[in-house]
Amino acid sequence: MKTANAIALSLAALALCLAPPRLNAAGCPSEPDWSYTGPRGPRNWNSLFPTQCGNGSRQSPFDIVTGSALPAKLPPLAFHYKVADVIVLDHDDQVQFDHGAGNFITIGETRYNLINIHDHTPSEYTLNGRQFPMEIHLVHQDPNTGQLAVVGVFVEAGKPDPGVVEEPSVKQPSTVDLKLTDLIPDQKNYFRFNGSLTTPGNTTKPPRCAEGVLWTEMLTPITMSKEQIAAFEEASQACWGTKVTNRPAQPANGRFLLAPQLP
Repeated sequence: MKTANAIALSLAALALCLAPPRLNAAGCPSEPDWSYTGPRGPRNWNSLFPTQCGNGSRQSPFDIVTGSALPAKLPPLAFHYKVADVIVLDHDDQVQFDHGAGNFITIGETRYNLINIHDHTPSEYTLNGRQFPMEIHLVHQDPNTGQLAVVGVFVEAGKPDPGVVEEPSVKQPSTVDLKLTDLIPDQKNYFRFNGSLTTPGNTTKPPRCAEGVLWTEMLTPITMSKEQIAAFEEASQACWGTKVTNRPAQPANGRFLLAPQLP
């Protein structure tokens, strides 16, 4: 008679066998030990990876409640995005890729180089309970300390975004041509807080669901056409076998949301 563990392993193996095939394209995952569907999907990450994901107190994403924000004298945020080039969308949500020398942000006097761009459909963070059809994560890193600083941008359906010069496709799910300056909303109101990466990633580079990430979430969404959003959804479908690539909301655990104090 099979044990409960053996049966569970058999079901997991069956689910992996029945999962839609993923393209072997740059930026797409190659047999990771987590997924966005089935028994290794987001709702099970905390139990599959309890030390790194399940036991963290500053996990991302969570519901951003604007009324709980505290005004603070924050180091100013400045974008230095100049290069519009073909970019590899990282559907594996890792942070070890260089996506164009010369693109960086500064927070106060500290420079963080842009090293990764990826998207989630629908959004991972929610704003006062509202979920958006898409969210872009622009991952930056301090070259001296390794500190990660992520800028999150909500996307809602509306006018086309001219910054999406070439959309991803099913055949080339990771290749896009983006004008980075058009991915940032004109109204640069934001909250800053401590959080984590939003996937298990791999075990070492960086650790799964790594905390200590400096998050800046833009509160004003940009717009993309329904067709543009659909292109990103289809790229996720090609890589993961699903258009749904968001981690469920995690407990905020009373963490501070800091809003720039107006002069």
